Amino acid sequence: MTAAIELVTFDLYDTLIELKPPRWERLAVVCERQGIAADGDRLRAADLVAEEFYTEENTIRPIRDRTVEERTGFRFTYMQRFLEAAGLPHDEATTSEVQNGYRAEFEADADGGNYAVFSDAMPALVRLREAGIKRALISNADADVTALCTRLAFAHEFDLIVTSALVGWEKPDPRTFRAALDPLGVAPEAALHVGDQGRSDVVGALGVGMRAALLDRYQRHAPGAYGVPHVGGLAELVDLALAGRVAR
Repeated sequence: MTAAIELVTFDLYDTLIELKPPRWERLAVVCERQGIAADGDRLRAADLVAEEFYTEENTIRPIRDRTVEERTGFRFTYMQRFLEAAGLPHDEATTSEVQNGYRAEFEADADGGNYAVFSDAMPALVRLREAGIKRALISNADADVTALCTRLAFAHEFDLIVTSALVGWEKPDPRTFRAALDPLGVAPEAALHVGDQGRSDVVGALGVGMRAALLDRYQRHAPGAYGVPHVGGLAELVDLALAGRVAR
C-alpha cells in the first residue's frame, strides 16, 4: 500500500522563483553585444547542460568552499559548457569576453539579481497547507535563503527552510534531505520532493527514499527522464500529492 504524503519539499530556484530576465535571455543579450547571433531556444536548452555541470562540480566540492582561483576557473568552464551546448563559439578568448559581459549584466541588478515568484507558487503552498500537508524548502545556496523568501513573501508558508550552506551538505547528499525530514518527524516514504534539476533534486530525493517529481517549466527534459512524474507547473504537482493522500 502506498504511504500517504505527509510532506512536500521544494527546491527554490527555477521551482518557486526565477531570475528576471532568465539566465539564457541575459546571455543572449551579451552574445549579441559581442556580435554573436544566439538563438533563445538553444540557449534555454543549453542552460540545463550548464546547470547540470554546476551540480556535478558542486557535489564533488561546494563551489563556495573553493579558492578564488578555483572559483574563477569553474566560472570560465561553466560558461564554456554553456556556449558549447548552444552551438556557439567557445574558444578561450570568446568565452572570456562573454563571461565578463554576462557577469557585469548580472551584477548590475540590486541584490545580485531580480527574482520573482512564479504565479503558481503561493496557490500550491496554500492548497497543501489546507490539505494538512507539511511544506519544507530545500535549497542549495551559499547563504541562508530565509531572508530572500521573507522578502518575496512566502517564507511563512513553510514549516521549515533548509539551506545547504547552513546544514553543511549539498543536494543530492541524503543528509540535506534528512535535514528537512528529521526535524519534521516525517519518514522518507511519506515525503515528495519537487525540483527542476534531475541530479540534485530527483536523484537526491530518491536516494534517501523519498518520492520525487521533476518540474519541467521550460520543456527541457526528455520524456520519462529519471523515471519519475514530470510536471509543467506546481498546480499539477499538488494534484499528484493530494492523489497520494487519497491512495492510502
